[in-house]
Amino acid sequence: MTRFQDPRAAALAQQIDQINATGWESACDLALQNHTAKGGLSPVEAVLRFDIFSKKAQDTADKRQALWTEQVNQNISGIEWYTVEYGGMAVELPRLCEELTLVPGDKEILMQSKPVALEFLAHWNISFKLWRYDRSVESRWLESRWSQFYAEYLHGEWVELWVEDEVYQILLPDGTLQDKPTFAINACCYWSNPLAIHRTASYLEAGSSWFVWNNFTPWR
Repeated sequence: MTRFQDPRAAALAQQIDQINATGWESACDLALQNHTAKGGLSPVEAVLRFDIFSKKAQDTADKRQALWTEQVNQNISGIEWYTVEYGGMAVELPRLCEELTLVPGDKEILMQSKPVALEFLAHWNISFKLWRYDRSVESRWLESRWSQFYAEYLHGEWVELWVEDEVYQILLPDGTLQDKPTFAINACCYWSNPLAIHRTASYLEAGSSWFVWNNFTPWR
């Protein structure tokens, strides 16, 4: 369940979502047409199809940018609030809505939420193993400690959380199925440009560190 920092943001987010969906459908239609005609296109026709694809992509980007400009001019916050809940404990945290952009003051809202996220993580830290994602190692995951997370927490400017709580079925050697409950709290510590979370063109303008607390659900 989410709510917007500014109620006016809901209509803008819906419009941008529709623009993205329409642009995606157009791109898929053109790709399908190209696949159907593959082998029968002359070089000129191939260039024309590419130009059409590029124009549709640019039209989508322009429409999206126009709404972002309207959002900034009207000072409509791009922040949405989401709830993270597990074991009867719930916290509400802010994040940048994927469809919207930032306005002045939005990053400060993200930064002010850090202590709330920390309290939630500290509560569950005693029950589960802690891991840190590291793309430089083959396994991708290294066992970690609270002190290592806390150092990244202090370095980061805001924290985003999400919880996984599911029951999988595994096939045993005797042919029977067994429920396997799995639990994980994911926490990403971010810094610099919040737009980099959702905008690939901004990746180099920010950084993050990803930690996971996981184990079987302790009270099952």
